[in-house]
Amino acid sequence: MKTNFFTNMAEMGCPGQWSITVLTDENGLFTVSTLFKLPVSGDAAAKHIKPFVCKGRAADFDAQYFDMIEQPVKETAGLLHNMEDYLKSLSRAKEQSKMVQDTKGKNKAKGDTQCESLELADGVNAEAKRKAYTDIIRKVVELDSLCQYTDALALLPTVADYPDKEAEINKRRAELERKKEQKANLLFDI
Repeated sequence: MKTNFFTNMAEMGCPGQWSITVLTDENGLFTVSTLFKLPVSGDAAAKHIKPFVCKGRAADFDAQYFDMIEQPVKETAGLLHNMEDYLKSLSRAKEQSKMVQDTKGKNKAKGDTQCESLELADGVNAEAKRKAYTDIIRKVVELDSLCQYTDALALLPTVADYPDKEAEINKRRAELERKKEQKANLLFDI
């Protein structure tokens, strides 16, 4: 007997840990519980993700199982990767903050003026702010590609935080709003 079960799983492009439980009953109905997670997740919130559960006959699962779970698995993978990225960026920010504090302390110990210390901190802060913006936009693009427009809009930085990126932020916000509205209309037209 040849199946393409694992080929279909690999084609989803979501490496991680799969827990699949199959329950059959006397009427030939199947209940399949699928839980996808990353092997190592530093965020406790990942433990609150519930499995995707569906019921049907064997022929239904043979024909449609991967079509049914593809979108939920991709959304879960995106969320878990975002959690990991967030924790890593938080760790880097703490590290960067410690580096700035250490640099300020060294400058004061050397007798440098307060202005020189502030100039150094501003340069580091500008670089950290640019990197933070880039990381946020990267996550917004990822959410956009997963059709998670509400989440992408919530994550999109404000013009007040990045006034030099006003045109880009406004253009991206308008595009995401348009896509969100289209998705909502599609869901209600069916």
